[in-house]
Amino acid sequence: MERTIAADDGLLLWAETFGDRRDPAVLLVMGATAPGIVWPDELCRLLASAGYYVVRYDHRDTGRSGKSSAAYDLSTMAADAAAVIAGLDAGPAHVVGQSAGGTVSLLLALGRRGLVRSLVLLSSSPGTDAGARRSRTGPSDASEPEAGPPAAGPEERRAMAVEGWRGLVGAAVPFDRAYWSDLVDRVAEHSSEPDTSARHLAAMARTPALTDRITALRVPTLVVHGEQDRVFPVEHGEALRRAIPDARLRRIPGMGHIFPPHWSSTIGALIVGHLRRNSGGGEKRHPGALAQEILWPKHDVY
Repeated sequence: MERTIAADDGLLLWAETFGDRRDPAVLLVMGATAPGIVWPDELCRLLASAGYYVVRYDHRDTGRSGKSSAAYDLSTMAADAAAVIAGLDAGPAHVVGQSAGGTVSLLLALGRRGLVRSLVLLSSSPGTDAGARRSRTGPSDASEPEAGPPAAGPEERRAMAVEGWRGLVGAAVPFDRAYWSDLVDRVAEHSSEPDTSARHLAAMARTPALTDRITALRVPTLVVHGEQDRVFPVEHGEALRRAIPDARLRRIPGMGHIFPPHWSSTIGALIVGHLRRNSGGGEKRHPGALAQEILWPKHDVY
C-alpha cells in the first residue's frame, strides 16, 4: 500500500507498506541517492510473511518524495525517517539501514530513541563523509550508480547505470543483468524530474563521523558487511561493531557493497533472526518451504 507522509518541514515523503500494520514494524532506510524501491520486493515480502509490518520509503530528493529547498545533512534525513514512523503510527520500529541509510538509522536512534526497537546496519560506516569523497571517482556511496560524464543518449546512460550496479554488487557473485536493467527502468519511471538526488552526497559530506556518539547507544544492533565492499571496506563494519555496545557483526564472503537480489532469503534470515531476538516474541512464522529458507539460509555468510 502506498502512502504520502509530511516531513517536519512540510515536504511530502512517499512510502510503501507490506504486511499487517498490527505486526511489529520494520523501517527500511535506503542508501544515498537511491529511492526506496531499490529494496528488493522479495525481501519486503519475506519480512512481511515472517510477521512484520514492512515500510520502505523515498528519501527527500529521490523517487516520488519532494525536493528540498534548503541545504541539509543526514540528521534531516533521520528526521524524515522519524516522520515516516510517526506518520504510520508504527513506532517503536526495527530499523534496517543500507550504506548511508545506516548512518541515517544511527542518527534516528540517537535522536529519537523511543522510536527505534533495534538496528540492522548493512554495508554502513560510522563516518559517511569518506564515502562521499570516494563517490567523486568511484561508485557513489549508497546503492545508486555514479552518474558519470554526460552520455550520448538514454540507452548509453541506461547501460552505464547497469554497469554501476555491477560495480556495487562486486565481481565475486553472479550478476543478474536482467534484474538490474529492469531496476534501472523502474527507478526512472518511479522518479520525478529533475533528478536532485546528488544533494545527498553534500548531505553526507556535512555530517560528522558518529564514532564517539554511538558509544552511548543502547539499542540491539546487528552489523552485516560484505568482505568485497569497495565503497566502505569491511573495516567500516568492524569499526561499527567496536563502537556500538554489544553490537554483533556478520561478515559475508563475496558480497560487495550491496547484496544481489537472489540473496534476499539469506539477508532476510539474518534480519529476521535479529528481530526475533529483540521483539519479545509473538511474530507470525513463515508457512511451508519459505520458513525453511529463513531458518536455513542457502549461502554460508559466517
